[in-house]
Amino acid sequence: MDPAIHGVNSFIKKFNLSNYSLTSQILIINLLTAIIGLFFLIIFNFYLIYNDQSIDGQINDNKKTIIQITDYLEKGAILRVRLFNEACEESINKNLNLENQKKYDNKKCEDVILSEPQLDPTITQKYIEQNYLHKNIAVKIFNNTSIKYADTLEMYKSSDVVEIEIENIKEQNNYYILYKNLYLDLFKTIQDFFIKRKLKSYFINYKDDLFVVKETIEKELRLTELYLDSENNINQIISNPILKNNSVYGVVLISSILNQNVNQIFNTSFNLINLYFVIIFIMFLSSVFFSRSLVSPIKLLSRITRFEREKINRRNYNFIYPKRKDEIGILGKDIFSMSQDLKKRIDDLENFAGDVSHELKNPLSSLKSSSELLIQNKITENNKHLLIKNMIKDIERMNILISDISNYTLTQVEISEEALEKIELINFLYEFKNSLSSRNLIQIINDEKEIYIKVNKNKFIRVLHNLLDNAFSLTNLNSRVLMNITIKHNECLIHIVDQGPGISLEYNEKIFERFYTDRDKHKNKHSGLGLCISRNIIDSFDGNLKLIKSTYSGFDGACFEIKLPLKDLKKI
Repeated sequence: MDPAIHGVNSFIKKFNLSNYSLTSQILIINLLTAIIGLFFLIIFNFYLIYNDQSIDGQINDNKKTIIQITDYLEKGAILRVRLFNEACEESINKNLNLENQKKYDNKKCEDVILSEPQLDPTITQKYIEQNYLHKNIAVKIFNNTSIKYADTLEMYKSSDVVEIEIENIKEQNNYYILYKNLYLDLFKTIQDFFIKRKLKSYFINYKDDLFVVKETIEKELRLTELYLDSENNINQIISNPILKNNSVYGVVLISSILNQNVNQIFNTSFNLINLYFVIIFIMFLSSVFFSRSLVSPIKLLSRITRFEREKINRRNYNFIYPKRKDEIGILGKDIFSMSQDLKKRIDDLENFAGDVSHELKNPLSSLKSSSELLIQNKITENNKHLLIKNMIKDIERMNILISDISNYTLTQVEISEEALEKIELINFLYEFKNSLSSRNLIQIINDEKEIYIKVNKNKFIRVLHNLLDNAFSLTNLNSRVLMNITIKHNECLIHIVDQGPGISLEYNEKIFERFYTDRDKHKNKHSGLGLCISRNIIDSFDGNLKLIKSTYSGFDGACFEIKLPLKDLKKI
C-alpha cells in the first residue's frame, strides 16, 4: 500500500506548479483560467439555446395570424354573388316589337337572382396582398373545393429587386465579416441540432398542401404540423377552416421556417465570445508584462544572493537592489539588511577573533616566561613567590576573559533568538532595585506613572547590572547611583549617573569597544566586554546606549543614557 501511495504522490508532484519557472506558472494559470472561462462560456451558450423562446414565439404568432386572417375572411369575404337572369336574356333574343319587348323585359328582368354564399376571391386576394405580402410567412387561401385563391409566394414582391452596394461586396473580403459568418454558421449548426432534438417527437412526414387542405375541410378543425423540408429546415404549417353557419367555405394555410432567425441570441453569444477573447488577450498581455516585472527582479535578487554566498568580489562589487514599493522591494530590503548584518557579523567575528587572540596572548606570554624562569631555577625564593603570584593573576585574568568571551558569544546568539515583550518600566525598575543588596544606594526619579517599552527582560536586567556594576566599581564605598526616567519625543530616556570621578567624553565611543578598560587598579577583574555587550543588547531593542555629560547636582560621575522607543498602551 505504501509504495502505491508513494507512486501517486510522485505522480502528483510532477504536476506541481513549483516545478516550473514563474513565467511558466503564470502562463499555465492563465491557460487554465482561459479554459475554465471557455467552459463556462459554452455552458452559457447552451443555456441560451435551451431557453430560447423564439421558436415558441413564432408558433404562437403564426397561430394568432391565422386566427386573424380567418376572422376577417369569415366576416368580410363570404358573399352571395349576383347571377345572370337567363329568362331576361331569352326575351331579348326573340323577334318581338320594341314596345312589347320593353314591357316584357321590365317584367322579367326586375327579378334579381343571387348565388349561394361563397368565398370571394377578389376580396381575399386584396386583403392578403395588402397585409401579408412582405411578411416572413407564406399565406395560402383555398376555397371549399381546394381551388387556390391567394398565395403570397406567387405574388409579385417589390422587395425582390435589391440594390447591392459596392461596399457590401467589399465587405465580403473583410476578415471580421468572415469570422462573424463562420461563427454564425457554427452557432446555427449547434442551435439546429438542439432544436431538432427538442422537437423531434413532433415531426411528421409532410405530403403536400392539398392533403392538409382536404383533411382540414373534412375535420373542420385547425391543424398544426412540424416537418423538415428538403433543405433540412424546420417548417411549421397551420391550416384553419373558414367557417360560417357551420359550413366550410375555404381553408387558410400558413407555413414558415422556424429556425431561420437566430439573430437575437446569436448577437448575445457573438458579443460574449468577442468579450471573452478581448479579456483573454488583455490577461495574457498583462501577464507577459507582469511576469517580466516580477521575474527580472527576483532573478536579480537570486544573482545577488549567489554572489554574496560565493563571495565573488563581495567587497568591491556594488550590488544594485531593486527599488520597489511592493513585496519584491520589501524582500530586496530584507535581503540587503540580512546581507549587511551578515557582513557585519563576519567582520565582527574576524575582529573579535583578533581581539581574543591578542587578549589571550598577553597572559599566555607572561605565563610562558614565568614557567621558563621557574624551570631554569635561577631566581631567589622571594622572586619565585612574586612570580607565582603573577602567574595566578594571569590565570585569573584568562579565566575572566574566557568566561566573558563565552558570555559575549552566547549573548550575541541570544539577541537574535529571544523574543521581546512589553513591560511597564517604572514598576519593573522598582522591582529590580528591591532585588539588589545595594538597593539603599540607588535613587530612582520619575515624573511618569506608567511607561511601556518592548524589551527582553533578562537581557535588559543584564544591561542594568553591567551599568550599576560599572558605576559602583568606580566610586567610593556608600556612594549613590541615580536613575532618572523621562519621556522625550516619544522615546523613553533612562539616565544612570554615579558619584565617581567620571569618564572623559573623548572616550565616549572607545569605552564600548571590546576588551577596552581604563581600570588599572581592577584590570584583572574586568575583561572590558561589559559595556560592549550592553550596547549590543540595547541596539537589539531598537534603542541606543551612550555616554553623556552629567547635568545632575551631586552626581558628577559617569552618566550613561539608555534611549528606548515607547509602546502605545492601547496596542498592548
